[in-house]
Amino acid sequence: MKNKIKKIIDIIMTFLFIILMGYYVTDNDVHEILGTITFILFIIHHILNIKWYKGIFKGKHSFQRTFHIILNLLLFVAMLGMMISGIMISANVFAFLDIPTTMFGRKLHMLSTSWGFVLMAIHVGFHITSLMNKLNKKMKNSTFEYVYYFILVLLVGLGIYSFINLKVWEDMFLVNDFKFFDYEQSPILFYFKYLLVLISIALVIYVIISFVRKVKNKKLDIKRRN
Repeated sequence: MKNKIKKIIDIIMTFLFIILMGYYVTDNDVHEILGTITFILFIIHHILNIKWYKGIFKGKHSFQRTFHIILNLLLFVAMLGMMISGIMISANVFAFLDIPTTMFGRKLHMLSTSWGFVLMAIHVGFHITSLMNKLNKKMKNSTFEYVYYFILVLLVGLGIYSFINLKVWEDMFLVNDFKFFDYEQSPILFYFKYLLVLISIALVIYVIISFVRKVKNKKLDIKRRN
């Protein structure tokens, strides 16, 4: 039951995160409310995963496990940055705090949001391993095997294009002082592009993890034979 709740929370947070990237689509009130809900869900997520934090320094630390720990900590920092900066520039939900809006708050929000989105996509890549392995087994030697691989490559390609088109990298490195939106673009297309970015990053991470595991297994096989 606990695992199901965690999965539901993760799915809701992921979709809320994508919606929050479209600040120009929702009005400011909705954006701030959804952002607050996302952060509350994030806190619940970490409470439910408290055992993971207790076990950080226990057992062996392989490269993959160490990378995963660093990733989770960076994502936690990014989420804190989003919430703190969100409160700093809030015009409605946290307006009662009477905190003056500053350029620092805006830049921190843009920085933490863009990095948070990318880190979340990498995080998703770690958690789709079992799903992708099942799909690969079903599609291997099937009629749709090549179509399946073509679709995966296409998704990665479209994701890379969307990443560049949405100028996510500019937000990550604060190339501009403000986030610029194409107001003539369909909101559905905008969100679809962000979804493609998330999927493509997750798939690339899955491929990297699979490759590392194969190399590791080959080395173990060689040691056993010797």
